[in-house]
Amino acid sequence: MGGVKVSVQDIILHRKSVRHYDPNYAIERKEILDSIELAAKSPNGNNIQSTRYLIIEDKELRAKVKPIAYHQEQVETSSYLILILGDYHAFHAENIQAIQEQALEKGYFTQETKTYLTNAAIGYYRDMSNQEYLKELVRDGSLAAMSLVLILNEKGYQTITMSGYDKAALFAELEIPRHYEDIMLLSVGRGIQEGHSTVRHDVEDITFIDRVTS
Repeated sequence: MGGVKVSVQDIILHRKSVRHYDPNYAIERKEILDSIELAAKSPNGNNIQSTRYLIIEDKELRAKVKPIAYHQEQVETSSYLILILGDYHAFHAENIQAIQEQALEKGYFTQETKTYLTNAAIGYYRDMSNQEYLKELVRDGSLAAMSLVLILNEKGYQTITMSGYDKAALFAELEIPRHYEDIMLLSVGRGIQEGHSTVRHDVEDITFIDRVTS
């Protein structure tokens, strides 16, 4: 979609969660893939790149997902439904080594730096608990999801992030392997009804200087 470029500040100030979409409006898949490619450049721990994106296009499949997502209409009416996932396999040494080897081949750093970064990352994740792994996946996936929302809004589309769904039923319906963790669902399309405005806490109420006070 063309149009006047807007700043990130403008997008943040005017973005609303949109639940009502034009079901007949189509977005080219390439636009979604290009957006994901950019979002994948978001900050992530040790560059292990643990975030994955399941694009759900099939209308019949989305009809099956709708009751799992507590009958939220945007599951069916938006142009795309995207499930953002975290991959526990990203913590494996093989993944870390492969990524750093690619960077070395591209000349991004020396062999010495590659060895240091690889060993540091493998050591960092080696003894983590499942809860700590989950925290890493959610952190990285949420950063990527926010980037994706901003990118799609910049393109002139509307979005809503969703945590309201039955995870077990969703994973069963979509046959998602157990080494993935759900981060959130994201709908994107052309909104036909603007989302409502919301209030936010004053910055003074959510910000501390040097010490956290009760």
